Amino acid sequence: MHIKTKSIPWIIIGSYFLFGSLWILLSDMILYRFSFDFITNKQIGLYKGWFFIFLTSLFLYFLLKYLLQKNKEMENQLLESEERYRRLVESSPYAICLLKDGEITYTNHTGLRMAGVNSLSDLYLHRDSLVVNPEDQRKIKEILHNIHTNQNKDSETIEYQLLRSNNDIMDVESTLIPIRFDQKVMTIIQTRDITERKQAVKELWEAKQLIHAIISASPIATLALDMDANIRLWNPAAEKIFGWKSEEVMGKKSPIVPQGEKDITIPEIISHGHIVNKEVQRLRKDGSIVHTALSTAPIVDENGKIDGIMAAFLDITDKKKTEEALLKTEKLSAVGQLAASVAHEIRNPLTSVKGFIQLLNDDQSIAEKTPFLPIMLSEIDRMDAIIKDLLVLAKPQASHFTFFSLNKLISYVLQLLSTQANLYNITFIKHFTEKDDTLYGEENQLKQVFINLIKNAIESMPEGGSVSLRTFATGDLIEVTITDEGVGIPDHKLKTLGEPFYTTKEEGTGLGLLSSFKIIENHNGRIAFNSEVGIGTTVTLHFPKNNSPST
Repeated sequence: MHIKTKSIPWIIIGSYFLFGSLWILLSDMILYRFSFDFITNKQIGLYKGWFFIFLTSLFLYFLLKYLLQKNKEMENQLLESEERYRRLVESSPYAICLLKDGEITYTNHTGLRMAGVNSLSDLYLHRDSLVVNPEDQRKIKEILHNIHTNQNKDSETIEYQLLRSNNDIMDVESTLIPIRFDQKVMTIIQTRDITERKQAVKELWEAKQLIHAIISASPIATLALDMDANIRLWNPAAEKIFGWKSEEVMGKKSPIVPQGEKDITIPEIISHGHIVNKEVQRLRKDGSIVHTALSTAPIVDENGKIDGIMAAFLDITDKKKTEEALLKTEKLSAVGQLAASVAHEIRNPLTSVKGFIQLLNDDQSIAEKTPFLPIMLSEIDRMDAIIKDLLVLAKPQASHFTFFSLNKLISYVLQLLSTQANLYNITFIKHFTEKDDTLYGEENQLKQVFINLIKNAIESMPEGGSVSLRTFATGDLIEVTITDEGVGIPDHKLKTLGEPFYTTKEEGTGLGLLSSFKIIENHNGRIAFNSEVGIGTTVTLHFPKNNSPST
């Protein structure tokens, strides 16, 4: 039982009053009930009084002894509790201060150590306040004022910088707790050092900003996916490479996997670990395909559990084009070397054969008996022309560049091919420029180019049709378009046109377009094919007017 010290007098008085009243009442009732003699009753009353004093003395003795013992136990418990809480406060890692009437009346060792002083008297020895920032000083004073005027009965926490005695600055966090004792309001201030935490938060923020800057500045498209394959990160390079803005794809499934392309699933990535530079095709927003090198890495949480995937796509479209161009160049080089070798080996014996046939043809007696000798000479001349075309693949023939009319050259080619056009029921439609159509180049080589292209147009229309030819001069360029109404060329074949030995014809060799591409390249020109299956094909050529042969 807990007895307050100030209650002891009242307990004694009350107990004495109650005991005395009961004794007088009960003893008198018993005495007058059994005896009616006044003298006897007076003598008995005298003894009764002495006996009452004796009993009350015993009662008060044992009552006081009991109360003093209980009070002693209470004091011991209070001292024990005080010692326990004192040790708890002194050993606390937090600085604990008691603020009374605006002054710190107590602080534990942690508080002294945090302030950098040895005693409470040294706390304000060289400064009025330990708070660095005046604005923080104002906030703390406002909180204390609200506590002391009973406007704020709840604890409040504030972060600020503490100025230590050695002028070091420490980041701290203080909780101001109002307490009431003897009708007075005091404040317990519990403070902890958060310098390391603030530094860790700062370093974490800087690391986050650095990572964000690296990802934002990276030319590699970087994506982060959660375990449901929803997009969590989409950097600017991804916007540039794939075309979708970040706000269009965040929280959604990835839209970059083309139809028919097998996507790499998250379980596959987890089971295989890191994927490095795996070539995959991905889809742009405009529907085009981009060639990429995919690398992946898992994202783990603080427990080491995988909760997402980071995927990086490097655009290797230009690299693929470069590789294809190098491969094509290697093929051209090989074909050129082969053409030069074959032409050299054939030309020598062909020259000898041609010389002997000319000797026979010059002999009148033999010429009359063999009327096919002129035909043989004509065919040998044609073979020699073919050999010259083969040499174009090996070495540009730049020594015969002259100025000539492009319209006249195309008209001559149309006249040359008119017989074949009639056989296929083909009509030619000409739209020639009236401006200057003079071109600088090797006329015979360009004649061969137009023969190849127009023959291809004719042969693409077995059921007949028309071939439109248009020339247009603008600035320093001359543009030529050849449009047919043929079967067209599929998209996958358009990319391979001009490669050695690749042809869309059953009996073709694949060298006609190859030599044409080479001739146009030697004239610093460009050629482009645009075709639709079942509709037809348009070939567009661009030539510079004032051209200089490439070497």
